[in-house]
Amino acid sequence: MLRLIPRYPAKITAGEIRERLAGDGFEVTKRTVERDLTYISEIFPLLSDEREKPFGWSWKKEALPLDVPSLGNSEALAFALIERFLRGLLPQTTLAQLAPYFRMASQRLSALPKDSTIHAWPDKVRVVPPTQPLIPPKIDHRVQRAVSDALLFDRQLVLRYQKRGEEELKEYIAHPLALVQRGAITYFIVTLWKYSDPILLALHRIKSADILEERSRRPKDFDIDKYIVKGALDFGEGKPVRLEAIFYEPAAEHLYETPLSEDQEIVPFDDNRVKLTATVANTPQLEWWLLAFGDAVEVIKPASLREGIKETVGTMARSYRLD
Repeated sequence: MLRLIPRYPAKITAGEIRERLAGDGFEVTKRTVERDLTYISEIFPLLSDEREKPFGWSWKKEALPLDVPSLGNSEALAFALIERFLRGLLPQTTLAQLAPYFRMASQRLSALPKDSTIHAWPDKVRVVPPTQPLIPPKIDHRVQRAVSDALLFDRQLVLRYQKRGEEELKEYIAHPLALVQRGAITYFIVTLWKYSDPILLALHRIKSADILEERSRRPKDFDIDKYIVKGALDFGEGKPVRLEAIFYEPAAEHLYETPLSEDQEIVPFDDNRVKLTATVANTPQLEWWLLAFGDAVEVIKPASLREGIKETVGTMARSYRLD
């Protein structure tokens, strides 16, 4: 039960604790939980928010972690890297509970000698985006907390969302399905009201979010990996097509080790070029990727993709035409 209580300012009610205990196989009444909370709050640094019912319980902000009084060097390094690279993908309640470990990890690493191999490791690893770096948009921390908690505990949300280019906010009843970080943007995959088709909402465009008591509904056939493979995150229907393209060999070199698909084939075409075929999702992202190669690639099939690139290149040529 103590492990279920979040760190202040997050809080949890006795009813929610009872429900999660039941999910772990501990069948107790809400009254028993309330009685136990009152008793253990005399021993452990717990807070009870009694400003409104049902009361919410939290660990005090400054309370030390209950189960890890100290960290070894390896554990401290692991927590430091988790904080640096996974912060955007962890639920906010989890981050709040991990905050003391992050502080302990920082103190542990900073106390190591400067020539320590462990101390130097965080300066030896980086995650670099494969595209032009962009500054991430700001996300309201209250929205991020509500969204991650609703996703974690399968609760519905009331969202007020501002579409790009519009001043008016739209209110939705949302059923959380997944969070996906794509470059600098984090997307919230949901279904709305009683509909079953997943849609994407940019997290930074959600202006407010309130968790409801009602459990969210999850389509039985929803699979986040299949959803991504279909090309939804590349902003299109993502219908599979057989791509056929001629690459100058240096431009295709990386595709031997990082193929476009499981059925990709690369064969010689002439002295300087290779022919690539692969089944891929037909999305705008595919066209953007191919255009980035400039004259180092020629798309042969599908015809619709070839014509789309041909039209884009023609427009670009007219834009850059010298007077």
